[in-house]
Amino acid sequence: MGIMEEICVRVGNSYVPTDFTIVNIDTDERSPIILGRPFLNTAGAIIYASNAKITFNIKGNKEAFSFKNKTLSTPAQKETVGKSNTQNKVKTKNKGKQKAQSKTTQMVTAIRMKYDHLLKSPHLIKKEDLGVPTILCSINRCYFYNTVYDIGSGVNIMAKVTYKFLYGTMPMDPTYVQLQLAD
Repeated sequence: MGIMEEICVRVGNSYVPTDFTIVNIDTDERSPIILGRPFLNTAGAIIYASNAKITFNIKGNKEAFSFKNKTLSTPAQKETVGKSNTQNKVKTKNKGKQKAQSKTTQMVTAIRMKYDHLLKSPHLIKKEDLGVPTILCSINRCYFYNTVYDIGSGVNIMAKVTYKFLYGTMPMDPTYVQLQLAD
């Protein structure tokens, strides 16, 4: 769609110049912008995954955010839950398959028990997913409460509808960049 350069993104009390690639995608009220590696690098981000924190060091000012956030769920996830419940009901009707699954489970359990000692470590404890890393930021006095930052993204992304909301018909630079988005 296009590129907007040098957009000031406010994080806490500091402003970070950011280039955005504007893409024509469906609206997503949960995250209308995605901040990628260029933003994180410019803002001097340090991510502490074990504490679920991100700290920005912007011109000597430190801003810290917590991202223990499991509230961002997609409609697809809700549908999947409903489907799995339906599938479970179908499975309970077919007892022949249950017996086969039970034998398979017993075999896997027996093999797993043989190698359990390899999984146990006195130095490393498996931890839970801390959730979707999000921060609060603003552009043109418009606040984005669940802005996703994504270390897997090489560009900062803004939906076309968000761009039109913020800038109206202001022209943007054309781009010939092709993005491949994965879920």
